[in-house]
Amino acid sequence: MSISSLLGVGLLGVDIADDAVRVIELRRRRGTLSCRHCGSAALAAGVMLEGNVEDMQGLADALRLAHRDSGSPCNRVALAMPATALITHAIRLPAGLPEEQLEILVELEAAQYMPFALEDASLDFFILGPAPPLAGQTGSEIDVLLVAARRASVQRRLDAAKAAGLTPVIMDSEALALQAALAQGGWQALPDGGLSYQLAWGLAMHRYAR
Repeated sequence: MSISSLLGVGLLGVDIADDAVRVIELRRRRGTLSCRHCGSAALAAGVMLEGNVEDMQGLADALRLAHRDSGSPCNRVALAMPATALITHAIRLPAGLPEEQLEILVELEAAQYMPFALEDASLDFFILGPAPPLAGQTGSEIDVLLVAARRASVQRRLDAAKAAGLTPVIMDSEALALQAALAQGGWQALPDGGLSYQLAWGLAMHRYAR
């Protein structure tokens, strides 16, 4: 689903940490983002281990409780993968390619960097912009950030959310979500400086095409 299709539609940012689940929904008034709903639920020991889902039902129960605690009627969610579960690599590709051809080249490049089979991967990429020209280069190129994760790891988070009655629409990286939250800063108005909701805030910002 494209980001633009989410505009005007409620979205919960969901932070799945090892100790707790935290959710937040934002609203924008006069250009300023603020918290509409937020909630949390503790995770029992062993449900999550270093970012990996060990107990699917335990996570689903916590997600359901956090959603209920928030009081939000929204069930569309943005999730994230931890950096430890992601493989990232910057690559250079020819500029001006059709999207279908670009996707094929990204997959070919990805196969060189992943320690597991391509069919076992969830793959995404982001165009960073024009690449600096190299000596003797004749055509223009773009820098592309390749991001991959084991499909099974991604699917466990999606399945837990669905079991909790939620509808995942975005899977982000925790690093990018935190970066977005730090740049915006509205979470600081929450109790205790909002540090515990920083990641969820960054994910919830997807509603506004951050």
